[in-house]
Amino acid sequence: MRDYLETLDWGKKAPGPKLPAEVIARTSAKYLEACEKLTGKTP
Repeated sequence: MRDYLETLDWGKKAPGPKLPAEVIARTSAKYLEACEKLTGKTP
């Protein structure tokens, strides 16, 4: 998500830009992967 946001010219002030569904899905997958590695469990 950070990489995507850095490509935009939005001034880094609230409110932030809307995120595309693809960016949300990839970010969610990364957090789930990290959770599984840390806990050994699938959430």
